[in-house]
Amino acid sequence: MWRYLAVLYPTPGTDWRKYAFVLPVTAMNFMQFLYLLQSWGDLPAFILNMFFFSAIFNALMRTWLVIIKRVQFEKFLDQLSVLFHSIRDDSDEWGRNILRQAEDEACHLAILNLSASFLDIVGALISPLFREARAHPFGVALPGVNMTRTPVYEIVYLAQLPTPALLSMMYMPFVSLFAGLAIFGKAMLQILVHRLGQMGGEGQTVEEPEFRMLCDCIQYHIRVIGYVRRLNDLVTNIVAAEAIIFGSIICSLLFCLNIITSPTQIISIIMYIFTMLYVLYTYYNRANDLSIENFRVAEAVYNVPWYRGSIRFRKTLLIFLMQTQHPLEIRVGNVYPMTLAMFQSLLNASYSYFTMLRGVTNK
Repeated sequence: MWRYLAVLYPTPGTDWRKYAFVLPVTAMNFMQFLYLLQSWGDLPAFILNMFFFSAIFNALMRTWLVIIKRVQFEKFLDQLSVLFHSIRDDSDEWGRNILRQAEDEACHLAILNLSASFLDIVGALISPLFREARAHPFGVALPGVNMTRTPVYEIVYLAQLPTPALLSMMYMPFVSLFAGLAIFGKAMLQILVHRLGQMGGEGQTVEEPEFRMLCDCIQYHIRVIGYVRRLNDLVTNIVAAEAIIFGSIICSLLFCLNIITSPTQIISIIMYIFTMLYVLYTYYNRANDLSIENFRVAEAVYNVPWYRGSIRFRKTLLIFLMQTQHPLEIRVGNVYPMTLAMFQSLLNASYSYFTMLRGVTNK
């Protein structure tokens, strides 16, 4: 999808597509900011529109990041392609099955993400039809223009009709890309665990062929380390920014849920909260799986029957074991590891700020 829109791998004939794709949404996000300045006095409306502004700003931030760092992303994807084909063309049938499972998982996740995002935004698009006062799905404003007066209201509403497709193609591909890359990293570690488990089985002696196999596993592990570190360099800053944005949004929506009475808005807010939780969980769960699989690599190295090998084999295996003790993980801002424990801490922080905010306003 991003290749077709020239966000990645643009050609001279398609380079204009990314600007036609991103610039209208950028303009709408700026108009949303102007609307926020106008709706400062109405707290529920301000919070809801702040959510839409933040969500679209986040989607733009992701997409602009990929456009700006396009060369780094393309180099990384090219290296991924080499790793992918090396596994697919290998004689190890077990490894090829793991790769096919990873492909299916990433494909199904991408379809689910796009479908959920599209339906979520369609819900936001039709929600103004059930309100008493005129309002746009995504509140926008222009200086000196009454956006609720005919025919301006109708024109702006019609102009926002393509937003479910546009925002879905902008917002969710990054989530799916991140998850797919993490799934592939996990698959490579699973294959490494399997290969280590084949060393020195019953009736086998750990001699020269097994030593070469061990060296191959070490080289393979070094490639996996490089893959995860390059992935971390590409996404660490964006996931740090999103942790702050999503945490603030969840806190604000919980507070908004506490002060509004409209059933339509309550349903919308609950839906938006679950959307934020789903995106965060997708990030942290896939990154957590990667970390867990790395621990299994260390266990597999420890379980290799070293006592059957030569001194050279034992020393090499010991060095490999020391190498696997280093955590292999994606970090939030290169500080905190992306794990489910970190996900829980983020939710706890959001809820703590919500309770503090509710207590202050109730007084």
